[in-house]
Amino acid sequence: MKKHAATLLILMLAGLTGLVCAQTATTIIAQVPFDYFANGKAMLAGECRVRIENDGQPIMRIAAERESVIALPHASESRKASANTVLIFHQYGDRYFLAGVSRQGQNVTYELPAGKLERELRAQNATEKNVTMLASLQ
Repeated sequence: MKKHAATLLILMLAGLTGLVCAQTATTIIAQVPFDYFANGKAMLAGECRVRIENDGQPIMRIAAERESVIALPHASESRKASANTVLIFHQYGDRYFLAGVSRQGQNVTYELPAGKLERELRAQNATEKNVTMLASLQ
């Protein structure tokens, strides 16, 4: 009897873990009018889908057209909640780099580390501009 109770308890905990993980996943969608880089990978203009899963360590899955990439962002907290759901890009001339994601009503921004090309542009003192693009939650 104790073995069955223990097995049932383990199965229940495993099921609850799945529910918790499902509740901490968010998908953000935006129409991006320019090609860009995400975690070092070239992505095409068009619909961008960013799925953020947070089970202790946030994981970001970025998909656009036929390309996708997985990144480990840094969660940065601020005192003020974001007014909108947005994708944040760094722009250097005609090159764009996905730099972060913020959700409306949340005080956490998920920031992507700069890839090799973006670090090279920074080392060359290229002018950086931030471009914020409105997005929606799915």
